[in-house]
Amino acid sequence: MSILVEFSISTDRFALGDFISRYEGLEAELERIVPTEDRAIPYVWVTGPPETLDELTDTLDESGKTDDVTVLDDLSVNNSGNRSYLYRIEWVLDDLDIIKGIISAQGSILEGEASNHYWRLRFRFEKHQRVAEFYQYLADNEITDFTIDSIYELTNSSGRDSKTLTPQQREALTVAAQDGYFDIPRETNLKAIGDELGITQQATSERVRRGVRNVVFDTLNLPETSRD
Repeated sequence: MSILVEFSISTDRFALGDFISRYEGLEAELERIVPTEDRAIPYVWVTGPPETLDELTDTLDESGKTDDVTVLDDLSVNNSGNRSYLYRIEWVLDDLDIIKGIISAQGSILEGEASNHYWRLRFRFEKHQRVAEFYQYLADNEITDFTIDSIYELTNSSGRDSKTLTPQQREALTVAAQDGYFDIPRETNLKAIGDELGITQQATSERVRRGVRNVVFDTLNLPETSRD
């Protein structure tokens, strides 16, 4: 039985967050993380002024905490002058980074979003014992600046708790539905929805796709392990 944890933590406790917090006006959305024994490879979208993104790229390169920083994609954001960079980062882990704790407890990060002050993350663990191991890691490393937003089990029963939509996914799906994105024929598109939300077309596509997928899995009572 999978356990899902929704979790908020100060940016400086999570890979990349400390660097994002140094610059005003940057937002980040985690695409996925590939873990290895001593490092993690996050794929993450960061949005902001292009000159600030370039400064962030240089800072990451020179930080000593990364082995490689690659910008895989570069997209414009509406007419704001901002851009979104898709980073692939080989990140060397230390004991104060919660990614190491998640890996050691055999957990996985499903998604995450960041602003200047905190990350909001969703984890999945295979059982309660693994959640306890993660909490013990936080305690052992005196990591206290976090909030548990919710924790719940995923089962195949029709009465299971249905909390798989993040607030951002819910907002994107609401706008999409109200503006006719799911109508036949469609009355809007992802770019227009993104303009209304103030995010990129790529970010809009990700939120709508993940949100729809989560709703389908909930409605059909499919096991969480099928989502991978």
